[in-house]
Amino acid sequence: MKHQESKKTLSPKKSFFVCFFIISSILFFGCKKDDEPDDINNNNNVTTDITNPTITINGSAAVVLDLGDNYTDSGATANDNHDGDLTSEITTNGTVDVNKVDIYEIVYTVSDSAGNTTTKTRTVTVRDNRLAGTYSVHAIITGAAPGSYNFTEVVTATVDYNKINFDDFCGFTGLMANATVNGSGISFNQTISYDWDADGTPTNGTISGSSLPAFSVSAGATPIAAITTLTYTIDYGSGQVDNVSATYTKQ
Repeated sequence: MKHQESKKTLSPKKSFFVCFFIISSILFFGCKKDDEPDDINNNNNVTTDITNPTITINGSAAVVLDLGDNYTDSGATANDNHDGDLTSEITTNGTVDVNKVDIYEIVYTVSDSAGNTTTKTRTVTVRDNRLAGTYSVHAIITGAAPGSYNFTEVVTATVDYNKINFDDFCGFTGLMANATVNGSGISFNQTISYDWDADGTPTNGTISGSSLPAFSVSAGATPIAAITTLTYTIDYGSGQVDNVSATYTKQ
């Protein structure tokens, strides 16, 4: 009599755990989460461009001109660490009027593809030096000492781009008056101690007034700038005031 071989079978509980283990292993080793980086293929590091482009001003960044000089701006160049040459992308703002005394600004601006922006500024100073010289003056005065007067004044420039001095001002020997030049105008605002009536006692007098335009500028190989007309008052105090309208001719 043969013994029949008995087959061992797994209980339902054990079968469940075996299947769970197999399926879990397949899922763990065979799949990756969508957001899990691939060390070989998905190392995509994003670098943000925060570096501004550079602007190089051609020539001097501070230019000094005399009235009437020719001026052509020499521009600038621009480069960027990512975009390369950006010179053609530069925008330039500002103008220079060589016939008016002032400090002008030329502003260069450029932006790269990431939006980083750089600006550089050139200053152009137009100074009043060419107004200096000897002038014949014809003055019509009303007020304290009315009349028509002719005299000579010597105008000198100073170290300041917009200041000039008048020697023997308004026909008073040795009197120096200071004036400010702004654009095409000249203005006075000064109190001076001087012997106005030649009695040997200096007293304070105030010179004030503005003239616009006060001078002309002629272009040429050697430009000429000359004072043409000035109007001002001299207040001697005690109600004594001269109103002066003067015509200037450069010698």
